[in-house]
Amino acid sequence: MLVHLAEVGTPPDHGADVIRVSAGLQQTLERVARETLPLVAAGGADLQFVFGPYGRGKTHFLRAVSQQAREHGFVTAYVDCQDHRSPFRDVDATYRAIAGRMAPPDGPATQPFFGTSGVGRVIEASFLHRDDASRRELVERISGDRALAPDFRNLVLAYCEQAVLGAGDEELSERLEALLAATQTYRVTLGELYRTHPDLPRPLGKLGRRNAAIWLRALLSLPRVLGYAGIVVLFDETETALSRGGRLQRQRHLAHVRTFIDHLATGAFRGCGVYYAVAEEFIDDARRHLPALSQRIERVRPDVPNPRAVWVDLDELTVPGPGELAFFRELARRIVGIGREAGLPAMDADRVLRELDLRAEHVVENIDEGAVREFVKEAAARVAWSVMRSGRERA
Repeated sequence: MLVHLAEVGTPPDHGADVIRVSAGLQQTLERVARETLPLVAAGGADLQFVFGPYGRGKTHFLRAVSQQAREHGFVTAYVDCQDHRSPFRDVDATYRAIAGRMAPPDGPATQPFFGTSGVGRVIEASFLHRDDASRRELVERISGDRALAPDFRNLVLAYCEQAVLGAGDEELSERLEALLAATQTYRVTLGELYRTHPDLPRPLGKLGRRNAAIWLRALLSLPRVLGYAGIVVLFDETETALSRGGRLQRQRHLAHVRTFIDHLATGAFRGCGVYYAVAEEFIDDARRHLPALSQRIERVRPDVPNPRAVWVDLDELTVPGPGELAFFRELARRIVGIGREAGLPAMDADRVLRELDLRAEHVVENIDEGAVREFVKEAAARVAWSVMRSGRERA
């Protein structure tokens, strides 16, 4: 943990308890657990755009919310928009991005954030630790749920039969999973499937332009049908994502974001929470290229702090915030606490804290873009070095 924090300024991608190093986010995470997650679990929907400059902690915030959601029984889907073209290039892309990154809450708080994921894994995990009667009840629930499009529902049922109910055709399971995830690198022809497996239910579906919106609705509804609390989707946008294409591409991207928001607002996506981390320039792009989007998310009174707003500054969600000395002191204490667990003697811990308190005073007076991340790297490096030195001295 310390080495990774020192090198890149964020906790490790795998096996990290992110909340323990989340300075200033306690009130926000408590509000998420107290207000947002119960709303989503009851079949509601929630959306929040979180903006901030580079290095302020947007990705860390998403990871903390993701951990909170998993601890409350939610499926999560972290979509890193740097990994591929925009997930809002079209509805097909949105479906693929979410389906490929869905992860069940089947582990402790340290479940890998970027670990094995996918809609198939979510389905399989829902059948674990169930007896035969409970499994049959779950299959019946899937069969009778009207939120799932018929062709999508039949695909889920066929996958359940092969992957978790004992049919055991591994090759067929892989092909059905590829259809569920709409994997573009795995060619599956429905006609061929029916010829080789005539007992498959009909109609069996495959993602396309005509059914993409219906399938996206079904995908986001699936976790609650499977018995989970719901799904929390986390989009992590890069600062340059919208500058890659021309005006037409930007308009198309923003138009699909707008449509996604409208579906959330009208209740088409039930049991779904969405957090979208963006640069502040996102709203300016929306104003220039698609005012209909900016009108949906920007605030009437931007000068009035409102941590529940759809469009919200990350600093509003952080109390104390990065502009306050208390924020950096809390951050330093959390990092030193990790050092104490790694064997840092109390005397060395007190010395490092004094050094970091002095450093924090300088950072607050000269805070700039990336200041939070750089402070984390420096603090973790000092603590890690002190841990290693004390270890050598004991040896």
